[in-house]
Order: sequence, then structure tokens, then C-alpha cells
Amino acid sequence: MLFLGYAALLLCWTSCTAQRACEEPPPRRVKEVPTKIWDKPPYPHGTQATYSCRPGYIKPGRIMFKCVDGAWQQQPPVTECKEKPCGHPGDTQFGSFELTVGSEFVFGARVEYRCNDGYQMLSQRNYRECQADGWSNDIPYCEVVKCLPVQAPENGRIIMAGAFELDQEYAFGQVVNFECNAKYKLVGAKEIICSSNGRWSNDVPQCQDINCDVPEIPNGYVHSPKQSYKELEILRFSCNDGYRYGERSDALCTETGWNPPPYCTEIVCSPPVVHHGNFRPDKGSYKTGDTIMIQCDPGYHLKALTGRNTAECTGNGWVPEPACVRK
Repeated sequence: MLFLGYAALLLCWTSCTAQRACEEPPPRRVKEVPTKIWDKPPYPHGTQATYSCRPGYIKPGRIMFKCVDGAWQQQPPVTECKEKPCGHPGDTQFGSFELTVGSEFVFGARVEYRCNDGYQMLSQRNYRECQADGWSNDIPYCEVVKCLPVQAPENGRIIMAGAFELDQEYAFGQVVNFECNAKYKLVGAKEIICSSNGRWSNDVPQCQDINCDVPEIPNGYVHSPKQSYKELEILRFSCNDGYRYGERSDALCTETGWNPPPYCTEIVCSPPVVHHGNFRPDKGSYKTGDTIMIQCDPGYHLKALTGRNTAECTGNGWVPEPACVRK
């Protein structure tokens, strides 16, 4: 009877002190994977599971989980795998790059390359990604933008500093200047620049015959006008009554047009200065045909003895001269 009591007590102590097994495999991890397959639960108390890093990650130390009374617990030191570094992705000539994914050059990071203004990317991919075995693909390559060759305009030529070849491509920023042969004028841009988009800033200009059209001359007219005038031909003109030519009564046809420009200006007379007398009406200026009446002081008379005391504004000034002289 005593033996049966001891047996029952021993069975109770054994069952009460027994620790539970783990019913699930070791926990799944993002960066780590168990070093062996765990697919036959349960796992007794005290079972240990070690982990290795997934591709693209490196292990700073031991990573191990242990089954403790039915639950998996990570054993110290508690750590995890870190992203594998790829180092600097490499610079590209005539361009730059920007880190677009991640904050460091480690596994999973992505850098995108851009070419400087006036350069274009020749590589199919403009990016590099930090992968498990290092940076993907080669460093993208940037090449200077080219513009198509240009031909000299008819009756003209290309002027360019330094030696150059016809039918050559031009690089971004290069400038081509144009000139026309004698008796021709340039119509369009005198110079064109190879732009950053690979196009010329302007079309190639033209060289056209130098011709001058008959000008419209307000308050004037052209003598024997022609349909057009060639370079160095002279145009002659006159002004209507009350007007006179501005600089000359003729103009020369040049590459830039008529020289000097033909125009007529209204004839005006300034108020005269009459010593020993006065005049009326007194105005700031007088047009052709306007007259003034002159009154000389006592003892003086009008210089021009015409029998009248008036003077008229003409194309040659005041007629007669408005002046008082001593009798």
C-alpha cells in the first residue's frame, strides 16, 4: 500500500515538472532562413535552430532560436542580418546620379543617372541597382549631343572659327556664322547654334539680291520711279510745297535699305529778332505762307524798302528780312 502511494506521487511530480514541446517550426524571418528544413513538429524543449542570411544580406554574428517550454525564443546576442553593401556605384562623365531607393549604397538601393545639359544617354538603362552580387549593369554613358551638318546658302558661305570640314556633325554649343557674296544680302539669322536638343537654333539663312522698293515719302514724291532699285542705284525725290527734304534730296540703295532714309519735313520759321522794332502776331513758330507785320521804332524804317511792312515765311526763311534800320 505504501509502495502504491510513492508511485502515484512520483508520477504526479514527473507530469507537473515536464516542459512543453514546440508545436510549430522555427519562426519565418525576412532577412534570415533556417540552416535546415524543419517540417516534422513537435520539437522537444531545448531544441536549437540556427539561421543563415538570405542572398543580399550579411550576418554580423550568430543568429539562433531555442524552443523554451513550447515557444521559440531568440538567444542572445539578439541581432539580425544586415543589407550587403555594394560600395560606390561609380560616376559617369558628363552626368550625375541620384539615390532614388534607399538611403545607403546597400542591397536594394537604386541610383538613377542623368546627363548634363547638351549630353544624351547612350545606355539602354539609366539606373543601377545594388543586388546580391553587386551593382547591376555597367555605368550609364553620356555623349555630347550632335546637330546635323549644314550647307552654305546659295550665293553665300559658312564662316567658322578654326578648321572644319563640310558635311560634318556639330557638337552642342558650336556656332556657325554665314556671309553672303557681294551684291547679296543675308535674310535670316546671321549665326546658328547647336542646341541641347540636337537641333539648330534657327534655319540656315538665305542670300538674296540686294533690291530696294520704291519708298513711301509722306509729303513728297519720287522722280521717275522704277519698280525696284538695285544696290548702289540712286533715287531722287522732291517735297511738296511747305516741306523740304530731311538730309538730302537723293538716297542710295544699300544692303540695309535706303541711305539716308528719304523723308520730307515741314518748313517752319522761327520768330525773328527785330531790333528797334516789334512784330505781330508773336508765335512759337510759323508755317510757310504765314506773314507777320513789323512796326519799327521812331527814327527807324524797314530795311527792305518794298513799300510794305510785312514779311512772309518761305522755304528760304523770312522774305523780306524783318529788320529795322536808322532812317
